Amino acid sequence: MKKQILKVGTVAVMLCSMLTAQSVIGQETNTKITQEEKEELVNATFTVYGNCGMCKKRIEKAALSVDGVKEANWDVETKVLSVKFSDITFGEHNYSINTVSEKIAAAGHDTQFNKASEDVYNALPGCCQYDRKE
Repeated sequence: MKKQILKVGTVAVMLCSMLTAQSVIGQETNTKITQEEKEELVNATFTVYGNCGMCKKRIEKAALSVDGVKEANWDVETKVLSVKFSDITFGEHNYSINTVSEKIAAAGHDTQFNKASEDVYNALPGCCQYDRKE
C-alpha cells in the first residue's frame, strides 16, 4: 500500500513539474512582445490563396520572414491572412503589407496584391496548387 501511495505521489509531482514548466514556457512566448510594442503594432488582413495546412505553414513562414512582422495567421477556410507588424522604417525600406505580400507570392501563393510566378506556383506540391484567378 505504501509503495502505491509513493508511486501516485511521484507521478503527481512529475505532472505538477511538467505543468509548471509549460506555464513558464508559455509566459516566455507571450512576453516576447512588450506592452509598448503591442501598442505600436499595425494589424492588417488580406486574401492569400492556398488549400491546406502545408499552405498555411508556407504562407505564415513567408510573412514572418519579413523584418518587423511579429505575428501571422492564415485561415484555410476564409483564405484571409492576418498579420501584426511594426510600422517602422528600416533604413531605406519601409516594410509594409506590400512587402509581406511580395514574400508570400515569392513562396508560390497569389495574394490580392501580387501574383506568384508560374515556375514557383508549379513547384508547389499538388495539394497546394489552388485554382488561380485570371
